[in-house]
Amino acid sequence: MNKPLVIILMATYNPELSWLKEQLASINNQTYENMELLVCDDCSSSIDEIQMRKFLKQYITRFSYRLIRNEQNLGSNKTFERLTIEGLNRDIKEGSFFAYCDQDDIWESCKIEVLVNAAAEKNAVLAYSDMSIIDGEGNAVSDSVTKIRKRFEYFEGYELWRKILIRNFISGCCMIIRANAAKAAIPFEYGMQHDRWLSVIASMNGYLTYVNKPLIRYRQHGKNQTGVLKDITDKQSYINIRLKNHLNMLQSVRKRTQEHENVRQFMDQYIKQMETRLKYATGKGSSLFEMIQYLKYNKPTILFEMIVLKMPDIFFKQAIKIIINRNL
Repeated sequence: MNKPLVIILMATYNPELSWLKEQLASINNQTYENMELLVCDDCSSSIDEIQMRKFLKQYITRFSYRLIRNEQNLGSNKTFERLTIEGLNRDIKEGSFFAYCDQDDIWESCKIEVLVNAAAEKNAVLAYSDMSIIDGEGNAVSDSVTKIRKRFEYFEGYELWRKILIRNFISGCCMIIRANAAKAAIPFEYGMQHDRWLSVIASMNGYLTYVNKPLIRYRQHGKNQTGVLKDITDKQSYINIRLKNHLNMLQSVRKRTQEHENVRQFMDQYIKQMETRLKYATGKGSSLFEMIQYLKYNKPTILFEMIVLKMPDIFFKQAIKIIINRNL
């Protein structure tokens, strides 16, 4: 029986070439055989199209690849959205998968094969794995992200979209998703990372399966696009990013998923919770008692906001630094 096609969707932007070399080599060395690579460069200034083509030709030798380039910098979400659309525009067979790829990690050689087999075994819409952590020099930091981020948990099953909307646990670099599920996610949701949105939509359409094995080496460095409390420096930035922006995103998601009654009911409750948290943070009406009512939904975060958001900003900044440093 022919193995399903896996199209690897890689976004690049001003890549560190030594890291990109290791990533491409690890893709080229996959044990899985039916793959293609589609690269979209997000208008890099450090490498032009000719140089990138030479780089790809040197390191991708076992299967076909294609390079496209944004005319202007769009950011990672829009670039991955474009990659998804380009992948869907190809004449692919039913059962094909997309695998999302960053420019600076290292894939274990069995990654794609293990995930495809896991998806087939459970008839899953999406399969994902754990990841180990390396530093900028490639040195091992941890054999699992869960040992660094103590609150981090993995789940598998149906109807996981509730958990993902509250706290995402699926990284794009660790997953494969069926192409028809990715199609249902277009256009990507503004204000939500592409992997989170894809995982939400996948969970609304079937089973998500987890492989308890680190299948990529995630390179943690100062230029990573995501991270704990990314871009949070003070109380106002926390309010703007973690509360206001998140509330706007939830309201948008509710509109897009309103035909699903169970999703709509959950979103109504979640939006009410976010409105309460925002009012409490800005001192515009919500009481401590109202916040206590929401502890059952997200206890660590609600407790943090109940206490730390009432501190003077100088102490809030120190608390944020401690949290970030513990999760590096």
